[in-house]
Amino acid sequence: MKRLLFKSAALVSVLLLFACKPEEEEPKVIINPPTDTPTQPSQPSEPATPPSTLGQVKITLRDKDVHSISISGSGGTYRLSAIGADPYVYSDPLASTVDPDYKMLEFEYTCDAQVNDLQVFYCIGGTASEANSKKYGSLSATGTYKKFTADISVFRARGWGKAGDLLRFDPGDNGGLTFTIRNIVVREMTADEKAESQAVEDREKAKQDMAKRLGEYLSKDYPSEVTNVSVSADKVTIKGTLGGDGSYVLAEICPWQDVTEMDTFPYTTEISGSAFEITVDRIAKSREGIDYDKVFSKWAVVKVDGTSQTLDSHARYADDVVPVQSPEKAVLKNKKGLGAGNIDLYYQDCKDMDCGSVTMNIVLNGLIDRMGTDYTYGGVSYALGSWKGEIDRMVSKCKDAGVVVAAIILTQTESSYKDPENEGGFYTMPNMTTPEGFNMYAAALTYMASRYCQDTPGRIHHWIMHNEVDMGTDWTNMGDQPMLRFLDRYIKSMRICYNIVRQYDQNAYILGSYTHNWNQADGNYKPKEMLSRTVDYSNAEGDFQWGLAYHPYPQDLTKPEFWKNDTQSTWDLDTKYITFKNLEVIDKWIKLPENLYKGETKRLLFLSEQGTNSPSYSTGDLNLQAAGGAWAWKKVAGLDGIDAIQWHNWADNKAEFGLRIGLRSFDEGSWAGLTPKPVWYVWKAAGSEDESTIFDQYLPVLGVKSWSEIMHETK
Repeated sequence: MKRLLFKSAALVSVLLLFACKPEEEEPKVIINPPTDTPTQPSQPSEPATPPSTLGQVKITLRDKDVHSISISGSGGTYRLSAIGADPYVYSDPLASTVDPDYKMLEFEYTCDAQVNDLQVFYCIGGTASEANSKKYGSLSATGTYKKFTADISVFRARGWGKAGDLLRFDPGDNGGLTFTIRNIVVREMTADEKAESQAVEDREKAKQDMAKRLGEYLSKDYPSEVTNVSVSADKVTIKGTLGGDGSYVLAEICPWQDVTEMDTFPYTTEISGSAFEITVDRIAKSREGIDYDKVFSKWAVVKVDGTSQTLDSHARYADDVVPVQSPEKAVLKNKKGLGAGNIDLYYQDCKDMDCGSVTMNIVLNGLIDRMGTDYTYGGVSYALGSWKGEIDRMVSKCKDAGVVVAAIILTQTESSYKDPENEGGFYTMPNMTTPEGFNMYAAALTYMASRYCQDTPGRIHHWIMHNEVDMGTDWTNMGDQPMLRFLDRYIKSMRICYNIVRQYDQNAYILGSYTHNWNQADGNYKPKEMLSRTVDYSNAEGDFQWGLAYHPYPQDLTKPEFWKNDTQSTWDLDTKYITFKNLEVIDKWIKLPENLYKGETKRLLFLSEQGTNSPSYSTGDLNLQAAGGAWAWKKVAGLDGIDAIQWHNWADNKAEFGLRIGLRSFDEGSWAGLTPKPVWYVWKAAGSEDESTIFDQYLPVLGVKSWSEIMHETK
């Protein structure tokens, strides 16, 4: 949906300032050779006659409800000129229900510039949603017609294809291109396509079956139990109890293995008696091509009956790991912070505003992405990239500014970290499915932790794992997945980082990153459900210091008056969204007894990315943005479950598709680049002796007489 596309644009433009631009790739669809005489997009030819051997329904486009696009043409050929950000166009509603055997979308196209990411929305009931859409990757510029073909079986299975349903075509999020499209049909499959579709269906069923097994695993009350795992400098000691008579082994499960999918466990030790205690060497030399550190393993009791092996306990991660070093606990001097910037003025603002924290984007493939001779981990040597010097500079500047740093750990899709099931997106789930992939990921994190969990050159205090995982398609892509299968991989990533970082800083938190969605899946998943299941993982496999990096943007990022517009942000735990309007909900959730770390300690909660927009630099719009900033600070200051808020953006960015959510301006009209906006003065005054003087002038803008009126009780 549009607000979420803006959301993606807002963050990606900032992140890409600090990363090498990935190479574009062709979409993972069938591209056939040209079907007719070459045709320039500026002068499209008459439509070619589509094959008549396959049953099909023609799709026509309409010229209403378009966005940032002009459309012209007739007879099934349309010229689409993208004239702004986020261009899209709708089809006419289906006149009747499409034959259930028609499961292929096909059209021919030309374009005079690369489409950076074609997205198609399958509008069930006429409604566009991110959950019922698919991004097909980039389309290269072409002056001759190419054929696009995509299997849409999954959307047919979800109910798309009834009378009144629509398609929405988003030809990239970049303006300034001309895209000609013709012969749009939904048709039946060829024999080869049916075979491939069946294979896809089988893979999807396997994913769903695994998700079901994961759910059963998390909720099951197993007879046996691993009660403690302790890791010393060279040994691992595992304690537990057995649930009954029979033969048992203690199984070690590596990160690239899935405990619910194993019917044979290759790494086992015999155990017996009602209770057991086993000590093994920590390092397994040359295990599957690497020198493997068992600090990453989880351990489970397996019952043996002849050749059959059956899981008899949950698998438990390390409870205690001997530290290599023990730096002092980082103390936040206040709740005020800034989001990811990297020029000297940004760091000066941190000082001038007396900020207590910042976020910092770190793209791992800029640090380690290939073999070399610079750094050896797990018996494998890697080359260090240019990011080493950049990270050194950033953490040093942050140390000088006296701020607590939360690093956002990212891996670009077109890198060696790419998950094998990745289907695009700006960033990928790191590859943890092979020993080689795991080792490179662990190598990069270990290098960082060993170097940056100390004061020289500077320190990373907390680790935000990837970005907005409930919208994994864009921000942590591992393909289309059932929630539990995606979350299981995400938990592995968090655990790998945690078991590295805790050796160098026992007070560091590993933070999960989520959008403003709560009990609503505008993207792939509902954050509330994912977090509830994360608690289940902690209960089943041993708790660890994880917390939240939440992004409570307004429901519509373009509209600053969230106090009026956010009608689906309510004050109950089942609210669809958590925004600045109803921060009381996330404050309550983090303090619920069942969500505490080991049942005792509140988990860390950062609001690590959010801001209000000024649609223009008019006085009225700037005052609305500043009023929203004052509201946000007053809310955060009054809620003790929220530890810090890092305002995003530090400065407006013209690449952010019209959004102006920064504290400083870009160069436009009478505004010079990086000029402080009214919200800058609000943020500077927050928590200072000038707060009331600056803040109170915005009470009339918000329509309240006192700041106490913005606070609410949760239901």
